[in-house]
Amino acid sequence: MNIFSRIKTFLKQEPEEQFVGYSVPELKSVFAKASLPRNSFLLPPGTNSLKGIGIAAYYTSLIIDQRDTLDFFALIESNFNYESERAFNDLCVKKYSNTHKNEHLIFFTSSREFNSVTVRLVTNSTEFLAAIVDEKFSVPPPWVAFEGYNPSWWGGHMQGAQAYYNDNYFLPFFTELSDLERLAYYARFEATDEWIKALDLMYDVE
Repeated sequence: MNIFSRIKTFLKQEPEEQFVGYSVPELKSVFAKASLPRNSFLLPPGTNSLKGIGIAAYYTSLIIDQRDTLDFFALIESNFNYESERAFNDLCVKKYSNTHKNEHLIFFTSSREFNSVTVRLVTNSTEFLAAIVDEKFSVPPPWVAFEGYNPSWWGGHMQGAQAYYNDNYFLPFFTELSDLERLAYYARFEATDEWIKALDLMYDVE
């Protein structure tokens, strides 16, 4: 292969895939000595194993209410120790570790989407992931995520940002609430009668 062919090949290469600001080789290095348990446990909705690409860890994306941010960071501090940070797309990516358990957490938070706090993370700590499930961080409702959105439009054949938000975040959260939890949720986020009716109808709440 001559020098010109090499240059063309280089220019055609795709950008290196990254998860939360770390390349695949970097993540393989971080989790090189890690392992994932075989027993079953609860995972946050939308959590995916990275084992298929050689990384012994899980990736997940969460959306939480801004008022829950301090509780989320407290949960991190109770499970890990801070190690380092780096910039990624004008965001701060932080790395935490628990050296005694050989567990690591890499994550960043962003307030750019849905009037909420988006958390994207990679970790091999199933205990931490289970703790997230136990905390039941509230996914902000549609009237917060899409301020001014007409409740009569919610549901049906939604597309774009609304469909993505519902399918990946709101639907898995809301449909798991008990009757009492749902009433508390409506009260916390000051749901109007119109929104309560729209959600109850859409999700077949009796």
